[in-house]
Amino acid sequence: MFGSLSLWIFGAGAVHACSCQPISPAEGFDRAQYVFTGTVAETSGHTWVVDVKRVWKGADRLAGQVHLLDVYAMIDCESVFATGRDYLFFADVAKSSRYVYYQPQVCNWTSALHSKRVPGPEGSLEWLEQFIARRYGPGQLPKAEDPWRRIPRSDGASR
Repeated sequence: MFGSLSLWIFGAGAVHACSCQPISPAEGFDRAQYVFTGTVAETSGHTWVVDVKRVWKGADRLAGQVHLLDVYAMIDCESVFATGRDYLFFADVAKSSRYVYYQPQVCNWTSALHSKRVPGPEGSLEWLEQFIARRYGPGQLPKAEDPWRRIPRSDGASR
């Protein structure tokens, strides 16, 4: 029991250097506007383009590609994501205008796939993404149109 509890305590804040209160994966799911997996396709400073694979929360409003923005860049709670790596994101809208940015939630369970184990059925351990799929279903494909595809190019055409 103690080993399982310690995973929850250390799992929630391990990605960030900021001080976070421990939360369970279910609490993290409830707090986030969006929960999805995706591959980081591009990195530019503290912004990332992510190819969305599966969505458990917010599928109707997420496009197949989203832009993440780190509003905590250069301070203790900054996020770091590697190009080409797959992650489970717990996110909110960071900036919404014509072009939407999403913010990975600090002090939530955003992490690389196959990097965090949590208590599973009958005292077993399972990957965090397995917990999400078991508890919330298989997820969906993203359904929204990508507003970034409408950005005019220098020749006047859309992307």
